[in-house]
Amino acid sequence: MSHLLKTAINRTRAQSLPPIEEIEAFGADGEEIIYRMLCEHFDCVIRNVTVPHKKLYLEKDFMVVYQNVPFVIEVKNWKGEIGCEGDKFYQNKENGVHKTLKNPVATTLQFIDRMQTFYGINQRIYGMVVFAEPDCTLKLPAEMKGIALLAVHKMIAYIKGCARAEKCPSISFDPARILRCTRFYSRDSEFCKGILADCFFDCDTPDGALVRIDTTCLRYLSVEPQPLLLRDKLLITYTNGATGIFYNRDTVFTVGCLDGSYRKIALNRIRHIVF
Repeated sequence: MSHLLKTAINRTRAQSLPPIEEIEAFGADGEEIIYRMLCEHFDCVIRNVTVPHKKLYLEKDFMVVYQNVPFVIEVKNWKGEIGCEGDKFYQNKENGVHKTLKNPVATTLQFIDRMQTFYGINQRIYGMVVFAEPDCTLKLPAEMKGIALLAVHKMIAYIKGCARAEKCPSISFDPARILRCTRFYSRDSEFCKGILADCFFDCDTPDGALVRIDTTCLRYLSVEPQPLLLRDKLLITYTNGATGIFYNRDTVFTVGCLDGSYRKIALNRIRHIVF
């Protein structure tokens, strides 16, 4: 069977696209607010930061690299009074409910340790737990085991202050290239969750002009096959909320899987990508 015929058959079998919200919830309101705040102040903001761990992975909400200093951020949308007794966090709600919470400091420390080991990073990686909910009273120390515990209004100043205090920092990796966790969905199920190694791919505009798409600026990408034209229609949403329609024929992405292996994924096999 020829390559063109096989491609046409694969595109013919593709099903119609379900609503993107049925596939992936792109974060709670608190995370969206923090994401916008970070993007207003910093050029390198990475969402859903992932590092391989055993046969699975560890993931944090954000990573910011400012003046070559990396900051890993865990976001909590907890309401009420938040405090700690030793290493145990608790929540006192307005209705009188007392609840024990998972310690975000421990998970952030574990993530940073694994990240430093996996990528061979010698410099300090700052860890932060940011409480995004306005209806939240913090009864916490400013720092616990080297991890900052901050209300959202202190987040930007903390990052900039720590970066200024560092002397001639340098990082030995490209965070935008190797730390973004990307989800790929096939016609019937999620088949890959990994790290996209390609920062650019080429496609055509509706009027036939060749353009280069920067994947670091994308939030969603949906693929609508057009088998008779031997091409795919791409519905793209950028991180700033803008959208666009493009056409693609033969792009193949290189993906770093969470077990450390690499695989090639043809764009015409994909229904959605969530960046």
